[in-house]
Amino acid sequence: MTAHRSVNDLLARLEGLDDQPLEIEGILELHPEGFELLHYPKVERVIGPQDGEHKYQAGIWVAFGSGSLRPNRETLNRWVGKRVRIHGILSCYLSLPPVGSLGRGGFGPWGIWPAKIEPYSVQRVTAEERRENAV
Repeated sequence: MTAHRSVNDLLARLEGLDDQPLEIEGILELHPEGFELLHYPKVERVIGPQDGEHKYQAGIWVAFGSGSLRPNRETLNRWVGKRVRIHGILSCYLSLPPVGSLGRGGFGPWGIWPAKIEPYSVQRVTAEERRENAV
């Protein structure tokens, strides 16, 4: 496993990352349908990619699938707005087949996320880790 990547880094380099195990660090955000990972720091967030008329969010959908990891929603709800590190398998919209004039679609509700990560580990980034990365 390589060093963790930022959300902006992944959004800029989606091609070739499909079905790859990755480690992503960002801010956990809550939606009624699930969770999204946003870039940290907020001031550096970019606009999401665009595919024809389809504009995507500038985040990565956290998709808890049928694998062995089941989300502990109580813990994840406490981590909303906090920095987390997610290890998992990334899928991006570039791997989806086009559906006529609708384009490729995406992930999450309404298909507005350009990528999803199916996590096998979600960890809170500790203050000590943040200090180490700042040096």
